[in-house]
Amino acid sequence: MFPFFKKNSSEDQLRKNLFDFLAELEKNLEFFYVMDQRQFITSGFLTDIWPKVKDMDIIKRHESIAQYARATGDFNLSLKAYKEYEAWYTEDTKNKTPENSRKLHALKHELDLKLRGLEAVIIPAGQDLEREMLKLGLLKA
Repeated sequence: MFPFFKKNSSEDQLRKNLFDFLAELEKNLEFFYVMDQRQFITSGFLTDIWPKVKDMDIIKRHESIAQYARATGDFNLSLKAYKEYEAWYTEDTKNKTPENSRKLHALKHELDLKLRGLEAVIIPAGQDLEREMLKLGLLKA
């Protein structure tokens, strides 16, 4: 009797993780559109669910999903580096040199370029995940 409950429990957790990951993808697409419309980067992308789903077979089958995870992780690291440098730059007037200003603008430009490419990464990953969830009967067409 316990193996049955354990199996159901683990299947329920896998199902929950897939739905959470799909919701995270959708939220990140929304974040992208807000930042793209405002032309202002407000925050990083959500990546909390990725460690829970990255080893699933249905996730590993799609390079688009792995590319999505790499791109959002890379963006978040670049955003962190930019914010740290910006904080250092603004904390003291001695840091506000032309060279440091150029570096700050270069970091911002790099971040903007990474943001522009994310729509083309998020959408295919979401589509592949939805197709897999349809095959499993988790979503209805």
